[in-house]
Amino acid sequence: MTQIETTLRQLRLSGLSQTLPVRLQEAAANRLSHGEFLELILQDELNVRQQRLLARRTQAAEFHALKPLEDFDWSFNPSIHRKEIFELATGKFIREAKDVLFLGPPGVGKTALAQGIGYEAIKAGFQVLYRSIFDLVRDFMKDEAFNQQDKTLRKYLKPDLLLIDDMGLKALPKHSGEYLLEVVMRRYENRSTIMTSNRPLEEWGKLLNDVATAGAILDRFLHHAQVIAITGRSYRVKDAPTVNAEGKKHRKSNEPATAGAAS
Repeated sequence: MTQIETTLRQLRLSGLSQTLPVRLQEAAANRLSHGEFLELILQDELNVRQQRLLARRTQAAEFHALKPLEDFDWSFNPSIHRKEIFELATGKFIREAKDVLFLGPPGVGKTALAQGIGYEAIKAGFQVLYRSIFDLVRDFMKDEAFNQQDKTLRKYLKPDLLLIDDMGLKALPKHSGEYLLEVVMRRYENRSTIMTSNRPLEEWGKLLNDVATAGAILDRFLHHAQVIAITGRSYRVKDAPTVNAEGKKHRKSNEPATAGAAS
């Protein structure tokens, strides 16, 4: 190991260390000035640090099956307005402490879009946390038993953007509405929240086993929220065979015919 490599390691300039040999050759070949060379190697170090920060924040967000927006299948569901989603991805609503609610049946892309927006927020420098509503309730119930609810609440209040997924998949345990209300109420006009739900808003009282609490949650959450309703069939079952009245499976129109299917 050369003295330069040792010094770079001591200074924790690993990004610069990785590219230095190539940059030295480039400087010699292109007759770069000292200033130009210094700018290049410092930018290398900065790029590596930014990539590591992005990786750490992405891991801390605890996404579930993250798919960036550029990989989303926009052609599958025409009810999703691409421009509207990418406007949210700019992070303006986060800077304004506004909220977003995705409504629609299961499988239409609500979770993928919410997480895609969250990932763009991380790249813009925001802290993000993804939790399903069941995760949220479990966190509070567990820490309530150990008298650590303040610690749990801080976890949910700290992120610039909180994603709460899966409202409506099934009824929630007793006191779930109280936990969700505390989070929504404390983040209201301070931090942004995205929620997804496959059930109409009028059914939230039944889901939470508390109509009054559900009303209080929606009153605050919807005050500054952008509601995005998505319709259509499930992406997850788009290739599943259909079944006719006689119980026989039929191929989708885009599936190739087999040798035995000609008859």
